[in-house]
Amino acid sequence: MKYFMHDEIKISLKLESKIKKYFENNNTIMTKVTIKNKEYKAVVDIDSFLLPTNFDCFNCLTNCCVQFPYEFNEKARKIILENLKEYDQLTKAVSILKEEGLTEVEIVDSIRNDDMLIPKDHVEKTFDRCTCSCVHVDRNLCALHKICIDKGLELEEIIDTKPFWCSIYPLEIISDNDETLYIFVPTKKNEYLAMNDSNFPCMDIKMSSSPYFRRENPIGFKEEEYKPFIISYYSILKYVLGDYFINDIAEKLDLTEIKNKEIQYNKKI
Repeated sequence: MKYFMHDEIKISLKLESKIKKYFENNNTIMTKVTIKNKEYKAVVDIDSFLLPTNFDCFNCLTNCCVQFPYEFNEKARKIILENLKEYDQLTKAVSILKEEGLTEVEIVDSIRNDDMLIPKDHVEKTFDRCTCSCVHVDRNLCALHKICIDKGLELEEIIDTKPFWCSIYPLEIISDNDETLYIFVPTKKNEYLAMNDSNFPCMDIKMSSSPYFRRENPIGFKEEEYKPFIISYYSILKYVLGDYFINDIAEKLDLTEIKNKEIQYNKKI
């Protein structure tokens, strides 16, 4: 078994046994998904898709929780290079690398070719998370996402531009022999199976209503705005994983009337 979205990181035999035992003893459905034009069988932890969530990232005051996303495609690199001045204004990534002794030619070459848009020896050393993470006015955002919105890109175009992991985070996908995928939303019940974490206010109503969080982040994450994950991410899951997948889950959970264009994903900031 491997973590499908995490650079194909292998899973220990001990954890693999726990994963299979968990899926054997919990409410699941068999379905199929299509990812990047390839079809897979999928075993889905159906109850986890009811986790109350509120991914109001544009009203978050904490740094991006996704960290380094492993993969940037050519569309992402092209948009960053075409908007290099704004990218630097938002992230300071170009300016920081210049202070570290790199020329602009070297920085542009790194954005074109390096996995994380920066030379490997600056990953974790100069930058502790994705270089697209930025502060805009009074909140933290993804600079790439913001530039896409400012350019008028639709939800589907933004998903195709951003790294795959970022688009569907925090969903976890585990691959078994490149044929079957085990899919679940990290929750307190299954989080020990995941590389992703459920210990965030956007996935934990109790945390969002705590006095500490309300003092740190008073502008977003209202309790009444929390929705089941399947509703919060409906349009994204439908586009990324396919109609068959989303229809099977919606039918199993008796949520067949869902229609969510995910306005929050591509609203103006």
